[in-house]
Amino acid sequence: MTETRSAAAERPDETDVPVGPAAAEAAAVDGPEQPAEAAPRRRLTRIMWAVVAVAVVSGLAAAGVGFALSYGTLVDAAARWGYGEWEQRVFPLGVDGLIIALYSIDLVLVWRRMPKPLLRVAAHAVTAVTIGLNVIAAADGVADAAGLWDAFLRDPGRLVGHAAMPAAYVLLTEAARHLISRTARLEAGDTGALTLADWVLRFPTTWWVFRTAKTFPMPYAEAREMRREIAIHRVWLRYREEIEAARATAEAAGAEFDERDTVTVLDRLPELLAPYGVTPDEALALPDRMRQQEQERRAAQDREEQKRRHQEEADRRERQHAEKLARLAAEAEEIRAQGEIDALRATVEGESKAAAYRAAATADTAGIEASAQRSRAERAATEEQRRMEAEEQAEETARTEALRRKAAEDQAATARLDQETARRREETAARNLNASRAEAEAKRLKEEAAEAAARTAEWEKATAQQRAEAAALNLRASLAEEAAGLSDRERQERRVARMILAEAGGDPARMPTSVIEQRLGVANSTATGYRDAAGRLLASGYDPTTDPIHTVNAQ
Repeated sequence: MTETRSAAAERPDETDVPVGPAAAEAAAVDGPEQPAEAAPRRRLTRIMWAVVAVAVVSGLAAAGVGFALSYGTLVDAAARWGYGEWEQRVFPLGVDGLIIALYSIDLVLVWRRMPKPLLRVAAHAVTAVTIGLNVIAAADGVADAAGLWDAFLRDPGRLVGHAAMPAAYVLLTEAARHLISRTARLEAGDTGALTLADWVLRFPTTWWVFRTAKTFPMPYAEAREMRREIAIHRVWLRYREEIEAARATAEAAGAEFDERDTVTVLDRLPELLAPYGVTPDEALALPDRMRQQEQERRAAQDREEQKRRHQEEADRRERQHAEKLARLAAEAEEIRAQGEIDALRATVEGESKAAAYRAAATADTAGIEASAQRSRAERAATEEQRRMEAEEQAEETARTEALRRKAAEDQAATARLDQETARRREETAARNLNASRAEAEAKRLKEEAAEAAARTAEWEKATAQQRAEAAALNLRASLAEEAAGLSDRERQERRVARMILAEAGGDPARMPTSVIEQRLGVANSTATGYRDAAGRLLASGYDPTTDPIHTVNAQ
């Protein structure tokens, strides 16, 4: 149910088919996989490029001819209309040049995807003015014509011919503008342009799509898809309403309700959704798709709700924890303040009692009871002082114990820190040792690579020298054989003999015939014959360095 498929089905002439170099490149890439289609595509590309060349050449020729004819006609007309000598020649340039400028600016703005329709209207208006001036100038040239209509009746071909050439501007420019605007829309991914057939055949829907695309800037394809989705959703709502109504009627009648036995709007889906480009299979599959989408929406809502509940629970727990900490802190502060108040109250009461006892003892110095009371007061004061000293000593002991615990914890933390530092030092030493070993190994490998490169260079040098010597020997042998007038077969046999000496150690059996085939470019049977003949030649004592032919050639 995608818009691309439906749009392509409704407007086959707007299918995005690559042309030009892009099509040629695509055909070259797809060639190995689709050999049956590559050749026709390449032929079509060449034909289309030829058509493009013909269109450009013919269009420029028609535009040039039209401009030249219009220019000449307007120059002659300007002379009859009272323009000066230089004004007669610039008047057509001002009118026709304005047309070209307006059309060119309109094409540039369309290419930049910011069209200005007023410029095209102005260009058409100036083109109409040029056509009118050409027609009037042509009518002035008709002899004995009383007016424009009389001139048209006398010589219609003259007037139509003068009017046809300026009209070429409009036709050619509209063709270029359509090419540029359509290419820009295709590059932007908009393949759902509204056509004249859309407006004629589906005016309400097309107007809705046009209004939506312009009001809320979006491609026509997206607006058309939105329209179809809304229609499908309306059908789904009607289906649900009919099903609910049928279920309520069945429940009221006390009968068992079965949705499959109820004729609903879903049974008419292919007919209802056909105007929106929905196939019958897609229409019949609509209930399953809508139910699946509804289940997915509900699942998403459930996930969001569960996530929200978890977040609320976490926030609630965090608030409770913060409130508990604040409550405990307040209780601790209250207990500490109460302890200070109790200690101060005890101190004041002790001092008051001691002062009272001292006053009583001083006032009643005459009797034994006064002495006893004074003694009791002194004992009470002493006991109070001892109690206060005991409390202070207990507090000091508690503070000392707390400091000892704190010192023990600091000492344990210091010990753990020392252990961690020692472990890290050991790891660093191990890493440094591994790095040193790796560096030594890399240095050794580098030296071995340098030695191997030197040995390879020496081997290549020796091989090159050996090849040069073999090439010189072959050259001298070839020259000597040519000077001796040997036949081609005898020369080939001697060449094979030299190959056996140089590459097979003088043993013909160790010389593959495939190498002889490749070197001499002969068949397998011929190569076998050459190898056998070369073996016999070597057996007879043939030596390229002491061959009599070479000796004669050297002398």
